[in-house]
Amino acid sequence: MQDNDLRRLRGKSAIEAAHEGVSGEDETRLDSAISALYGVDGEEALEIHTNYHVDRIFSLLVRRARENGMKKNAIAKRLAELDFIRLGSQVAVGKLAETAAVELLFRQLSQAESNSKPDDRYIQFYG
Repeated sequence: MQDNDLRRLRGKSAIEAAHEGVSGEDETRLDSAISALYGVDGEEALEIHTNYHVDRIFSLLVRRARENGMKKNAIAKRLAELDFIRLGSQVAVGKLAETAAVELLFRQLSQAESNSKPDDRYIQFYG
């Protein structure tokens, strides 16, 4: 998308448009586009970019957890234990793919869920 088109867009839609057709290596170049869009310095542009990916990773993870039968209250309790910011920043700088971040967090979420449920009903009763 051209710079003139990006300048007309604002907020999340502008960042989504800037991401169209971008590969992992190009993620770091988006910070300068975000900086120009919002008139902020590079550090704040990186923070905006990271928050964009954190939001997307969070939404994808919640959707995947629900599709796999996790209940809302279990998901909500476990999400606070996951490190979205670290993975979102790795995606924003092109070190990690967004889908890989979701996969990693889903595995952590699944492990936490399976560790909290005793496998044996007698252990649950007597434990």
